[in-house]
Amino acid sequence: MAAEGRGRHRAQRLVGISILLLLVILAGMLLSNGFDDASLPDIIEKLPENVDLGLDRVHYSQNENGIESWVLDADRAAYQRKAEELTLTGVELTFFNAGSFGDVTLTAAGGVMRQQLKLIDLQGNVLIVTSTGEQYRSETLRYDYAKRLATTDDQISMQGPQLRLTGKGMVLDLVQGTLKVRENVHALLDERQTEGEQQ
Repeated sequence: MAAEGRGRHRAQRLVGISILLLLVILAGMLLSNGFDDASLPDIIEKLPENVDLGLDRVHYSQNENGIESWVLDADRAAYQRKAEELTLTGVELTFFNAGSFGDVTLTAAGGVMRQQLKLIDLQGNVLIVTSTGEQYRSETLRYDYAKRLATTDDQISMQGPQLRLTGKGMVLDLVQGTLKVRENVHALLDERQTEGEQQ
């Protein structure tokens, strides 16, 4: 019985050391280059099946054809292995060269990243700011990073240099650089701004 207890204790110690080593590797990656699209699945795959992971100050980047297309920063991330989801707190997404919008920054109180589906669901004070001067607000937003589409069924408001707009439901296409508001659209054009540009 004593030998069996020692064997169990040794196995527990080995699992503990393995987890500690993985956490040290993760910390080193975060401090040096941050996550990239290829490294996150590899790290997750090395974790024991019953281990979930929590990280502070996460940086994740998505590359397309060797060029960084967007980055995600979060104050905190918790990975749930069973659901294959990354739960995020204090989210900031930055999209580069998003069609006619230029660079786009999106912030939210929290969200969930589902890497298998290539979706990020955001909620709480969602704000999108474009380098061309528009701001979009809603309570929730789904970003499909395979299609580069941001959508919501909630109420939205938009404010730009010449236009203020509200409505329900939105599709923001970052490839085409287009915005569609689905229903209940109310728009106010700032004629003073328009007249000033024409002079």
